[in-house]
Amino acid sequence: MKIFEILKPYLKKIVSVFVAIGISLGLLSSFAADTDLSMRSLVVREGLRTVMNTIDPKGGGTLFSKLAGKITTTPSVYKPSKGYEYQKVEIENCTLEVLKKTGSENSEKVIFQIHGGAFIFAMQDLYRWQAEKWSELCDGATVVMIDYRLAPETVFPGAHEDVLDGWNWITQNGYEAKNIVVTGDSAGGNLALSLVLSLRDMKKELPAAVVTMSPWADLAAEGESYTSNIYKDPMFGIKEGKEVEVDIRNMAKIYAGDTDLHNPALSPAYAEYDGFCPTLIQVGTYEVLYSDSATVNEKMKKAGVDVTFSEYNGMWHVFQIFGSLIPEGEAAWNEAGAFASKNLYK
Repeated sequence: MKIFEILKPYLKKIVSVFVAIGISLGLLSSFAADTDLSMRSLVVREGLRTVMNTIDPKGGGTLFSKLAGKITTTPSVYKPSKGYEYQKVEIENCTLEVLKKTGSENSEKVIFQIHGGAFIFAMQDLYRWQAEKWSELCDGATVVMIDYRLAPETVFPGAHEDVLDGWNWITQNGYEAKNIVVTGDSAGGNLALSLVLSLRDMKKELPAAVVTMSPWADLAAEGESYTSNIYKDPMFGIKEGKEVEVDIRNMAKIYAGDTDLHNPALSPAYAEYDGFCPTLIQVGTYEVLYSDSATVNEKMKKAGVDVTFSEYNGMWHVFQIFGSLIPEGEAAWNEAGAFASKNLYK
């Protein structure tokens, strides 16, 4: 895969970090607190934590920040796998990407995939490869991806409006709402929830279901896990003993602009969920954003929504991106595919 061309200059450092961690985790005492966590995930989690905090010897930030910058600025190398058709569609302010399985009998079924990236990163090839996974898990369903406008150039409600435009394009081009599952991770999970809340408030037909992976639902960052998991989550957390260097509220304000961070359209954790469609919420217990998912789950249950709240022990923010590389990632994808299929094909 061409991603290795991007990572090549850093591979030696990354491998040495993970090997050292793997050796250290050979002792049972190293993972006594994570008895339900697979060894592979433990190594990846702690390796990720180390990479996040390792200063790049060439300067200019951490090793992770250099890698992330390289990956997010590298042009797409995606080409659809054999048996798939792929096209881009320009809508009012952004682009949709449509992936179809050639000859599929279920092409009228749709997964509307909304990417994450803190509202500031454009869609990467990772999501295009994930689209193929969604199609496979859902028996050849069509996958529509949206590359919405980004902050800070476009603040709230820009991305929200783009996602609504994307939904309108799908439903105006022969796809019925009852045959659509909306999914998103992190910021994409926020946009997935806010899309359906808007549809409900506009009294429009809702999708068959929603699947969120580690949704960033509380931009005001008031949940208990913002404190209790601050040293646990290798993605949004910080190194133990350090003072908070990046306030997540400041990250949120890049997208929020002048909007109150408690606005339910911006932060779905503050919304009410009466009349919402069936929803799967996946979250890792080590996430700084754990409370976001827990709050939305409680509100959905109170409103009588058919909600499945799925916790993954010891897992970090958007661990699903590691897919089948870790057992918990594979389990999460299988769960997501089964939930989506159950609601698409009922």
